[in-house]
This record gives sequence, C-alpha cells and structure tokens, in this order.
Amino acid sequence: MSRFFVPAVFLALISGLAFGLIVGVVARSPETHANVRPEGFDRTPISYVGEEIPYAGIGLADPRLALNADPVTRGRLLFLGYGCAACHGLASQGGVIGPNLDLEELDLSDFRPTVRSGPGGMPVFTEEVLSDDDLDTIYAFLKAIRQKTSATFGGSSWGTLANAIERALTGAN
Repeated sequence: MSRFFVPAVFLALISGLAFGLIVGVVARSPETHANVRPEGFDRTPISYVGEEIPYAGIGLADPRLALNADPVTRGRLLFLGYGCAACHGLASQGGVIGPNLDLEELDLSDFRPTVRSGPGGMPVFTEEVLSDDDLDTIYAFLKAIRQKTSATFGGSSWGTLANAIERALTGAN
C-alpha cells in the first residue's frame, strides 16, 4: 500500500459525495427541470404586480365603527384607517409615493372613479371595501382640512402647515 492510497480514497469519496449532491439538487430542482417533467411538479401560485386585489387598509382600528361621528371626523378616520395618509400625507399634501390631492383639480365626480381604479401604484378600493358614502366623507374631510390650512395658515411654510394639520386632526380651533 502506497502512501497515496488513503488520500486518493478520501479524495474519491469527497468527489463522489459532491458530485452526487450536485446531481441530486439539479435533478430535483423545479427551476431547472420544470419543463422536462412538469407532470410531477406543482408550482406555487405567483402573484403579479398590477393584479387588482381589494385593499382592506393597514390594520388600524376599523374606521367603520365610528358611524355616529360627524362627516369630517369620520372622513379623517377613514383616511387614516385605510392608509391614505401613508402615501398622500396627513393633510393630503402629497408624499414620497402619493401625489398631492388638489381638490381644485379633483372634484367629487373624478374622485370616486380614481379611487375605484387605483391609478399608478395606488391600491384598488372596490365598493366592498369603501362605499360611495365613505368616499363622500373622505372627500368632505379633504375639503375641510384644505379650507382650514389655507384659510388659517396660508400654507406658506412647513411649520405652519404642520400646525394646521395637527389642529385639524385634533379638532382644535
């Protein structure tokens, strides 16, 4: 027996295990052989970007519980509860993702179909998620907060706008 026998056996064993492992992984991988043996493989359902899935909000308290609130307060709860403020900002001034909701350019008749269709990356809000009455109250809130920020503070600087938002959201005069 030569001194190279043990290392040669060890090398052959390791090489055989590595080769067997690689062949086993490749032969069983659905990504590499799904087109060779599709009858034995069920793919996981894939969700595609752009598919319309009704959006149910970001999991805050259910805004539908505040049915006895005035329309502006209820609109504020809906606006926050369904995650609108996350993209459009607390006073609909626009954010990194969502544009400014300028009510001078967007009237109620344009507001409803826009929310229902979910333009760009906006989620789709179907009638099952937000009723027309809910959209009316959100629009009333947006109108009230715009009137309050423009009439009281003029929206000239971020500090005054932030104060206006805080006052409008807390109901302080």
